[in-house]
Amino acid sequence: MKLRHLLESIQRFVVFDNIPEELKDKDVTGVFNNSKKVVPGSLFICRKGTKFDSHTIVDTLYKEGGVVAFVTEREINNNLPYVQVYDSRLAEAYLAAEFYEHPYKKLITFGVTGTNGKTTCAHLFRHIMQQLGLTGSLSGTVMNDIMGDKFYIHNTTPDALTIMENMAKTVKSGGSYYSMEVSSHSLDQARVETIRFDIAGLTNITRDHLDYHPTFEHYVNSKLHLFDLLKKDGIAVVHEDYASLVSSKKVPKLVTFGTSENAIYRISDISTTWNGTTFTLTSPYGTKKVYTQMIGDYNAFNVTLVIAGLFELGYEPDEIISYVSTFRGVDGRFEPIPEARKLGIEVIVDFAHSPDALEKVILAARKLAKGRVIVVYGAGGQADKGKRPMMAEVVTKLADIAILTTDDPRGEDPEEIIKEVEKGVQPNSLSLTVLDRREAIDTAITLATRGDVVLITGRGHEPYQIFTETLKIPFKDRDVALDIILSKINKNHSRDVDK
Repeated sequence: MKLRHLLESIQRFVVFDNIPEELKDKDVTGVFNNSKKVVPGSLFICRKGTKFDSHTIVDTLYKEGGVVAFVTEREINNNLPYVQVYDSRLAEAYLAAEFYEHPYKKLITFGVTGTNGKTTCAHLFRHIMQQLGLTGSLSGTVMNDIMGDKFYIHNTTPDALTIMENMAKTVKSGGSYYSMEVSSHSLDQARVETIRFDIAGLTNITRDHLDYHPTFEHYVNSKLHLFDLLKKDGIAVVHEDYASLVSSKKVPKLVTFGTSENAIYRISDISTTWNGTTFTLTSPYGTKKVYTQMIGDYNAFNVTLVIAGLFELGYEPDEIISYVSTFRGVDGRFEPIPEARKLGIEVIVDFAHSPDALEKVILAARKLAKGRVIVVYGAGGQADKGKRPMMAEVVTKLADIAILTTDDPRGEDPEEIIKEVEKGVQPNSLSLTVLDRREAIDTAITLATRGDVVLITGRGHEPYQIFTETLKIPFKDRDVALDIILSKINKNHSRDVDK
């Protein structure tokens, strides 16, 4: 693609152009923001990050990397060809869309945002599309699956270049859909600015990420920006509590779900057991009974968001509902460990790491528990500090026994994090603090007696406990809990043999 053509796509953002006219007719082999990926003939986007400023390496990239030209946010060596823009993230989004030829136009695009439930919705959408015989891709917190190439990245939503490249790969490989979680960070940082969605979903909005967003209002508005990014015939699927906020966006079609008579997709008669959740769904397509293997009332809402979007796209309702029933859920989302039943207890691993998510999963466990609910929880480092005592307040109010422990400190002092969490511990609650996470899980399982539920929260699917950037210890809650459970089973078996 000609450099001139790419530059035309970002002309509105340019404040200074230092590129000779004859150079603009040169072919560009790739657009990058990572110096390690540069190949001869590249257009490179410079950015000043929190830890590194790529403006400082332009001379090297030009001489040794064969970069054709640069897009910058400030002045650089005038002997180099570059355009300066007032927002390199916005420029990146438009360059990515242009370079990869707007691949979302050839895909059924599903984007979901919300404080909780994004992962479940994105994975369920992918599952149903697979059951329909379609191939495609997934981007999200637990896993990225780009036409069978599975990998994990740190961000829930990758940068604009990566997303467009992944969409282009999906199209090139014959894929027909792209399902993705859309974080508030990505919406605020223009990572998805040039994507257009067939379905945009909103699960809920409760407090989170106020370490990044200056105010809760800013967080809300970032989430709502997703609905500015619908295709001309796109569908907004929104929990009824937020319908008024989204309606101000003048979306092509707004569909609501909830429990009231006003909801277009009305949920009623929710029933949850250890075998899953059933509910009645009343919609323009009739009244249907829905079953999901996922546990918890809140999953009825996640399921309905996906169902509503697919119904509105024209898929056959009974077929979609049948495929919902075959979805087993997501790794680390209210995930039972069956082996614990040999001890007469239930052990659940869940990703809940906000006050609202903790409340939902504890109440779900409470409905199912024959005995007590014992909760292991903690707060991550380098995250919203204001929610830390709020998490303790929720857990110590709702749990029979609360065990506070270390989550992912990410460079913060674990003991200082715990002190901030402890400020929310409720008087007269049965609350323990066990700094070592394995010991805390062991304590919870040891304290549990027949009929109790142990709920291990905060990290879900995550395979490493992150203490600092350089110290990451293999630690998956499910694996650690299973190891403890099996050791107790073996110990009990040995005692029985000795008798």
